[in-house]
Amino acid sequence: MALARFVLIVTGVSFFGYAVACFLYPVEVAGRFTGYGLEAAAGMVEVRAMYGGLQAGFGVFCLLAGFRREWTRPGLAAIACVMGGLVLTRCIAMGIHGPAGANPGAAIYEGITTALALLALARLPRTV
Repeated sequence: MALARFVLIVTGVSFFGYAVACFLYPVEVAGRFTGYGLEAAAGMVEVRAMYGGLQAGFGVFCLLAGFRREWTRPGLAAIACVMGGLVLTRCIAMGIHGPAGANPGAAIYEGITTALALLALARLPRTV
């Protein structure tokens, strides 16, 4: 159960922290991954909403799951699905376009988080 709480809380904090950075500094965050800035208002809104809002919501969900025993299993399953989807598509995209920017590091983080969530799920007692 300690591993499960660790994975949930650390993932929640990292998602929420990244969300705040995306909302407050969308140009810098987008530039780190894309190599170019955001000139159009629509791009700024998109980064703030998708990278800020969506990640904040998922981060809060993970934090709640880390402190609510009945949410432990669904929270870990959500992390495994979200992070597994991210690492899989990021690796495919890097295979097509080549690794660039912060993408290799992000893939490592996503892969480790996916593995930890799956390990924590496997170690949970059936009663949780």
